[in-house]
Amino acid sequence: MGGSKLYIILAILLIVSSFGVFYLYGGLTRSIPMEFRGNRYIDPIEALDFQLIDQFGRPFKLSDYRGKVIAITFIYTHCPDICPAISVGFYQLNNLLRENGLDEDVVLVMVTVDPERDNPDRLKMWMDLYGLENVYLLTGELDEVSKVWMAYGVYVEKVEVDDPDLGYLVAHTGVVYLINRDFEVEVFFLGAPPQWSAEDIFNDIMILAARAPKS
Repeated sequence: MGGSKLYIILAILLIVSSFGVFYLYGGLTRSIPMEFRGNRYIDPIEALDFQLIDQFGRPFKLSDYRGKVIAITFIYTHCPDICPAISVGFYQLNNLLRENGLDEDVVLVMVTVDPERDNPDRLKMWMDLYGLENVYLLTGELDEVSKVWMAYGVYVEKVEVDDPDLGYLVAHTGVVYLINRDFEVEVFFLGAPPQWSAEDIFNDIMILAARAPKS
């Protein structure tokens, strides 16, 4: 009889412990990975703060999301190749975050490299096209947005093409940065899918999200 009681107590403790872990990680349904898949800075770099406007014309300030994990990338809506691939990757990533209860702890950000054409209405169209709900698509004046490119090491160059409807393309760096809860750039992925996948980025977000802020 004493042995049976002991087993019951242990079972209850195990269930309570499981609920505690579930609560701690915001409902995360997967175990926390041990290794990063992206390129990691051993000494993370303080993230540059900036303020632009989103696809709804609302002001967006990056530091307002200090304490969350932030994934930031760079795209433009006339892009014929890597930007659609990155956008599909962010759509899949957004789904993974929702499915695993991390959507409240993570902020997804896309900054245009073509502010001349990418006004809020155009970005809203891109959001609808790729199902990027809960993703911030940002634009602003050229001098404001170009400071963000420079701060995050993003090469941007306008390339004229023989297509009067298109006008020009924009050559730019394909990169996704992950900013940790302490507002530091800690991980980056170069290129676009298939060079990385939504699962790769989600793996590293889980590691960063499970870590409490230092202050």
